[in-house]
Amino acid sequence: MSEPDPPGSATPPPDPGTPGPEEDELASLDPGRRAVLRLLSAVVLVWHRTRRGSGLSVGRHVIANHRLIVKGPGTVVIGDRANVFAFGAGRRTRLVVHSPDAVIRIGSNVRINGGELHAAKSIEIGANSIIGQAFITDTDGHSMRGDRRTNRSAPVRTAPVVLEHNVWIARDAAILPGVRVGAGSVVAYGAVVVDDVPPNVLVAGNPARVVRRLDDAAP
Repeated sequence: MSEPDPPGSATPPPDPGTPGPEEDELASLDPGRRAVLRLLSAVVLVWHRTRRGSGLSVGRHVIANHRLIVKGPGTVVIGDRANVFAFGAGRRTRLVVHSPDAVIRIGSNVRINGGELHAAKSIEIGANSIIGQAFITDTDGHSMRGDRRTNRSAPVRTAPVVLEHNVWIARDAAILPGVRVGAGSVVAYGAVVVDDVPPNVLVAGNPARVVRRLDDAAP
């Protein structure tokens, strides 16, 4: 059973319209392939949970394959019906928590295909979001100070990252420390996001800027 979301989490309360276990993306597969994928997912997730113990919480009907990598001393929480199955040459879905207090929290019905997430503090992915082969980090990894190669105690910026629900992060995009992406927004291919993104907009470029607002009628 997955852990409940804390107050202020990026994952909204359950929606009565959210697809149930039998309405998920496996429903379109023939029974044989569906059974094989469910068995593969179960084997992979049991292996990871055995290795990580309380450091990994997995909800119901999660889809995964052998290309899922979970590393580090922190905690990873994967919500119900999330799909972290990576396909494509060389792709891996990487969830890395760099400190004992670090948390990656993935909401329900999230799709991650080959995305790479690195948390030193906190990354939250809201329900129904899509993440392609993108890079998301809440830490710079190295200090910005000039003495970073000679001073091991040089400070490194770390700031939580939040993707609200129904966000799409396209391939080769980067979400950098401290960013909050508003609900319903889309981050275009190769965009580098250094500032907060409002809800329901398309952003693109380096650094990313708002291209236009989105609505349900637009393609």
